[in-house]
Amino acid sequence: MKRRIILLLMFLLSCSLLAFTEGAKEQQASPAKSSGAIELNTIAGPGHLQFILKRVREFAKETGIKVNVNVVPYGRDMKVKLIASFLAGGDRYDVFILDCVDVAQFAEAGWMLPIDKWVTPYMKKNIIPFAKEGMIYKGKWWGLPWASEWKSFVYNGKMLKDMGYSQFPAKWADVVTYSKKLQSAGVVKYATAFSWAQKECLICDYVALAAGFEGKFFDSNLNPLFNKGGSVEALQWMVDSIRKYKVVDPASIMWTEDNVNKAMEAGDIAFQMRWGTPLVPLNDPKRSKIVGQAVIGLMPSKDGKHPYTVSGPMGWAISKGTKHPEAAWKFINFMAGEKGSKIALLEEGIPTGWKSVINDPAVQATRPDLKAMAKQAEYIVNRPRVPWYQEFSVMFAEKLHEALTGTKTPQQALDDAAAKAIKIKKSF
Repeated sequence: MKRRIILLLMFLLSCSLLAFTEGAKEQQASPAKSSGAIELNTIAGPGHLQFILKRVREFAKETGIKVNVNVVPYGRDMKVKLIASFLAGGDRYDVFILDCVDVAQFAEAGWMLPIDKWVTPYMKKNIIPFAKEGMIYKGKWWGLPWASEWKSFVYNGKMLKDMGYSQFPAKWADVVTYSKKLQSAGVVKYATAFSWAQKECLICDYVALAAGFEGKFFDSNLNPLFNKGGSVEALQWMVDSIRKYKVVDPASIMWTEDNVNKAMEAGDIAFQMRWGTPLVPLNDPKRSKIVGQAVIGLMPSKDGKHPYTVSGPMGWAISKGTKHPEAAWKFINFMAGEKGSKIALLEEGIPTGWKSVINDPAVQATRPDLKAMAKQAEYIVNRPRVPWYQEFSVMFAEKLHEALTGTKTPQQALDDAAAKAIKIKKSF
């Protein structure tokens, strides 16, 4: 209890400092006016901002409901403000974008309004399973999937074809074999790179690899399983890919996704894992030197039969403290429902969580990468669903990094992480 009080005070202090330093830079959300017209407030980061503002205007025109957008830097600043609003009653922001890793924490704290009564049987059937899973906790729906993205495995088809390979590698052992040939021929210095900096990106990559090695994270009681079996094998492969096989750029332990994306776009590597809709930037001549060369394949795995990747689904959710729940639902359905998701995909490239949209022939005609991506959508896992994820993720990234840097063996690092996870769980 003492620890949770301290954390609460830290959040409140952070919110006060943030509000003071941002001052006039921030576009403040206005409270609902007393004119009788309904107004909602939301919070958004800089990503997709112009598109969101455009859709907000369209929503107001269609429904007469105004939505005020409070713009802040994405990440911790946004979460600090959200939690400050929740702790103060939750009426400052009626609707907000919900990260899948926050669902358990926010639901346990009672900060969100369940949306089960509005989610129809058709919607439940039509939403892609991983996107659905990301928004459900303890049997209740807490958000409507919006940016339902995952990491696709992308390879340079021209490089592989020039080396005599006609198929993409199905196993991680194949990736090593292909990579060594590419490097021996001088096509690339390192065939691939990963985002293995000591950040959330490292956990995302590890979750995908562990699933491909049939590893597990937690049991039904949230006891750690990641220090056993395939989860250990996956981390061992990550270490070996740099130190033993020497096919992964050693700089990966300092890189985030942006670094890997730039290396692929420059033609410096042949393989990568990439969020979103990869072929759009890779075929953009303004930023890419490999236009027309990139291909999306299923994620490699240990045996070639478990091509799982990691997802990062986000959704639109409703604050428990909203005074306008029906209007709030209308807005999140407008943004993230089947029609809104299709608009977001076509106009902004935001990945959809709807089967009907991703399989729409008209949509696929404009986005040739969607057919390949639809196959991968059948093999997706989310990051651990624990209410103490934020504290766990910081610790877990540190332990994974200790293995990658050689400070500890993979088994030692994961054993230490398991012990610490148990302590975090008990203290929550």
